[in-house]
Amino acid sequence: MAVGRQLSLKDLSIKEVFYYASLIHLVYVKIHPFNDGNGRTGRLLEKWFLSAKLGGKAWYIGSEHYYYNNLQAYYNNLSKVGLFYDELSYEKSIPFLLMLPNALV
Repeated sequence: MAVGRQLSLKDLSIKEVFYYASLIHLVYVKIHPFNDGNGRTGRLLEKWFLSAKLGGKAWYIGSEHYYYNNLQAYYNNLSKVGLFYDELSYEKSIPFLLMLPNALV
């Protein structure tokens, strides 16, 4: 069973929902499967996960606006994890993972 499927079936706390939504976004962007659109797709997956766990109102969370207004921090926090897939350090991902909950403020 895929990890995403396991997460979608599991009861999670609000903190865990935001953590995993951010982590899904980060991991997808770092896999970088497309020449263009990886960030947009990662943000869509993040929002999809939030809505799957929290309901339709999650689509109104202003995370895209927050990322846009903090674009340099978004890119800096992504780069802290590393640039190359085989050299990623997810222990350095906390600043990125905190961006989503900061969008609520």
